[in-house]
Amino acid sequence: MNILHRFRLLGIPLSSLLVAVTPSLAGAEHGSNLPPPVARVSRDTLHMHNDFMIIVTALFVVVFGIMIYSMVKHRQSIGHHSGKDTGPTGSVQWLWAMVPFAILLFVDYVLMGLN
Repeated sequence: MNILHRFRLLGIPLSSLLVAVTPSLAGAEHGSNLPPPVARVSRDTLHMHNDFMIIVTALFVVVFGIMIYSMVKHRQSIGHHSGKDTGPTGSVQWLWAMVPFAILLFVDYVLMGLN
């Protein structure tokens, strides 16, 4: 049995295998491709970039975890059904529209100390 037939038996299409192998063929450098900072301003910019990346990554992990938990916990196959009237009120819509804006203001003014 050849190797392509084995992958097909595992349920892995050949296109997925090629997509997974192609980046390694490019020989690209793995890591941050920002130049090393020399000036004070560039060091500050790099530190700010790294701080924002940590915050964004943490937010991504939390939101993605909540989403996966909700999909697993409330799936239809275990008997949950969608609600008849799930539309929020106008004030709730405005509240949830302002929460991300408030988080951005908090990150900008309180955590980063920008004025």
